[in-house]
Amino acid sequence: MQPTYYERLLADERCGLATILDEDIARLRTLGSSEIPALQHPTFAQCRGRYVKGAVDQFKQFLASSMSAEQFQRFQQTPSYHEALVQKATQQYWIYETFLYLRASGERTLHLGAEVCHELLAAPLEICGGDFHLRVPATMLVFDSAELVDAFYAGERRTGPGRHHHEAPLCVLALELSANSQSRGRHLKVVSVHGDNEQDYRVELRQLFLADKLLLEDTLDVAEQDSWQGSAEVEHLLGLPAPRLVWASRQADSGFHAAKTAYYRVVLGALHCAETAPHRLSWHPSQPLNGTHSTLAFNELLPSGR
Repeated sequence: MQPTYYERLLADERCGLATILDEDIARLRTLGSSEIPALQHPTFAQCRGRYVKGAVDQFKQFLASSMSAEQFQRFQQTPSYHEALVQKATQQYWIYETFLYLRASGERTLHLGAEVCHELLAAPLEICGGDFHLRVPATMLVFDSAELVDAFYAGERRTGPGRHHHEAPLCVLALELSANSQSRGRHLKVVSVHGDNEQDYRVELRQLFLADKLLLEDTLDVAEQDSWQGSAEVEHLLGLPAPRLVWASRQADSGFHAAKTAYYRVVLGALHCAETAPHRLSWHPSQPLNGTHSTLAFNELLPSGR
């Protein structure tokens, strides 16, 4: 398995995310339970907000250093600047949550090759949301499949460079959220990143509503209304007017349409198979540090015929 987006970002000393996560996990576990509290807990929100604000401040410094002071002053008055800030803040908001839960729950990782991805692409999700559960709050999926890369970019109006990098893996972090007073049921947060050691070609964020009596296949067609969460907190962190935030957040969310159904079918199908068909999992222990291979221990999901 190639090095994952999770490992690359934690190894980046400029953002210091690994240290931040370890310190926050230790702090959150002192609240009276060994379990990490819900996302709505005030202390969790405080930790997340501090990280997101720091990441956005670093991003502002990067933008300022890439142009003259006069150019940066003019750029700050444009919609493009506000859109860039919202995209950065939104991604970091979701990355903090998924990374923290993944790290706190043992970095559960699942690798899927081309053959099993082809199988899942052709298999409709004939289970209801009530039958879909993760054993731990967060799981990471790593896909090595040219066919799935094509599905990830399906429906895009602009041809991004990543579409032509079929050798680059797709890294997906999935976080299951329990029902609470602020939601109407369970949700699954999904962060998808297509990239390699050279660059990240595309990042997509999606939140899926897990309705107890609705087939997962049908969930993919109605999930648009649940795709954007946390806008109020991001608005507060950035100090942007609400109408501007709503417009920019839609750009960050990338839009969900029928063309993406096949891609998310594989993501949900892989997670479900890992829980319900453990005999198809092949364990790979962690490896020494190597620039061409992941150091994480992981399970390989095998095709159904093996």
